[in-house]
Amino acid sequence: MEEQYDEQGQQVSEYNEASLQILRLHELWLKAEYYSNKSLLIKWKFVLDSIYRELYSDIKKLSDCNKKIKEDIKLREEIAKCKSSSALYHHLDQRHRFLKQIQEEVGKGSKYGDKDTEAID
Repeated sequence: MEEQYDEQGQQVSEYNEASLQILRLHELWLKAEYYSNKSLLIKWKFVLDSIYRELYSDIKKLSDCNKKIKEDIKLREEIAKCKSSSALYHHLDQRHRFLKQIQEEVGKGSKYGDKDTEAID
């Protein structure tokens, strides 16, 4: 019985949550782009909220996490104050760009490499 326990303790998950999170973010960004292009502003807003929730645990690991969280709160407050669709679009676009920047900072965005070196798999 003890042998089984040791074997189970050495098992490693075949699934990587970071990869799954990147897939979820990809799907959310596709929706965000679609809703913004169709001027479905309330749906766009809710998708941006989902993106923020998806990135939140990574934001908490940043050295300037409190600044980032406060900046997001300020953006959400500006969105809530909007009285016209053009103002709402403008502020949603600001939050969209802010969240893209955050995604890059936490390492869940683009992967950059040296153009002089080839990846070896």
